[in-house]
Amino acid sequence: MLTEKECDRVRAVNRRNEYCLTPTIMQSLFRRHETARKKGDRHAMELIEYRLTDINFHYECGLLCQGRYDKLDEVLRNW
Repeated sequence: MLTEKECDRVRAVNRRNEYCLTPTIMQSLFRRHETARKKGDRHAMELIEYRLTDINFHYECGLLCQGRYDKLDEVLRNW
């Protein structure tokens, strides 16, 4: 469960990035989420999922929740 302070920080990052993600940032988020899943770090996974949801990247967030890291190349090709 994320705290309000953590949610505020995520929203500030999104605002600072003008609610956009570059392919490099998306790759980094996918890798960080995959590493967190392997370690069992649910909190880190939630932070990344919240960041994507906050900027309406629901499809990509769904892939992360399902553990479909193999779909990253397809996602980036369609951008």
